[in-house]
Amino acid sequence: MTTFDLVEAKSEWSLDPDVHHLNHGSYGALPRVVYAEQKRWQEEVHRNPVGFYARVSRPAVADARGKIAKFLGQEADQIVLVRNTTEAATTTMRGFPFKSGDEVIVLDHEYGAITYAVKRGLEPAGGKVVELPVPRLTADEEVVKIVEAAINAKTVMLVVDHVTSGTARTFPIFELSALCKKHGIAITVDASHAPGNFDTDLDALDADFWFGNLHKWVSAPQGAGVFRIAPRWQGIVQSLVVSWNEFEPYPLQFDMLGTVDLSPWLAAPRAIEFYETFGWDRVRKAHQQRMRYGRDLVMAELGVGTDELREENLPMGVVPIHNMQGGVDGLIALGRKLSSEYKIEVPTTIFGDKYFFRISGHLYNTPADYEALAMAVRKELT
Repeated sequence: MTTFDLVEAKSEWSLDPDVHHLNHGSYGALPRVVYAEQKRWQEEVHRNPVGFYARVSRPAVADARGKIAKFLGQEADQIVLVRNTTEAATTTMRGFPFKSGDEVIVLDHEYGAITYAVKRGLEPAGGKVVELPVPRLTADEEVVKIVEAAINAKTVMLVVDHVTSGTARTFPIFELSALCKKHGIAITVDASHAPGNFDTDLDALDADFWFGNLHKWVSAPQGAGVFRIAPRWQGIVQSLVVSWNEFEPYPLQFDMLGTVDLSPWLAAPRAIEFYETFGWDRVRKAHQQRMRYGRDLVMAELGVGTDELREENLPMGVVPIHNMQGGVDGLIALGRKLSSEYKIEVPTTIFGDKYFFRISGHLYNTPADYEALAMAVRKELT
């Protein structure tokens, strides 16, 4: 019988017990104590809205930002809080001083919404997005060579994932950051899946722009993200929301969004504390243990070999689907059937002309979750 570490933690979530939840990587899931903390803040607002927004909100946001910054190895004035990485990417690309003829390199693994943000900021200025193909299993040192070969006199920025969404791999962000400095171009690191999975030294990385979500692997409420702008761009790339902190310096300008629900930001430190009680290293290993168990079961059903994997210390892994019938429409139909008939929430992704299951591992997962997926795959695809 397979036993996972920290199996007792499953009770900390109130997820539907009739569903096999194998997609933590997309939207996260709130532990009970974090949800309680969020509700506590929301109730404080409802008891006295004027008192909260006029007197409590600013110091409360500053306190939360300081705690989140400490978790990321930063000082409070080095980061800003945003609602998600989509907002941070849009802010970056709308504020960057693009001009006619500029080119931005975006790897073809990048999350589609981020690429759209690059295009909206760049193309009206007369610039061009260069989508750079990188084979899924390419070694890190080869990735750096591919990127360097694509840089030319028109290149002003590289956009790169730390952890990719569709292919569940890492990219060598430190080496790529050094490469960008060598060529005098900016680097934007999409770290949507990084907080909670890696202790990244953001000062050593020194990305021009770095943003990560807290609702994924930190299990904060949806609506909590982090954005770090290097000092050389502070004051140039400003908040998209113009409010009463308009003339305040970075990061204070980003703290004021008008009358919005601030509870995701304010509850995020409680999520950090929740995992600290177990120990982050232990939690990460437990996530990886679960993912690998499920991934290996599905690989065995589909006849996928280890040569088709890029082994990573991640809580997500992809399994190629070679015999997908019906192309994209068939893949969409399969995902819906898994959800409706088998009660399995697992994402199917596309990279190039290849199809994949992307399997997550989290503390609330049990062997039965993955065994249910393997059985469904056996019935539907073999």
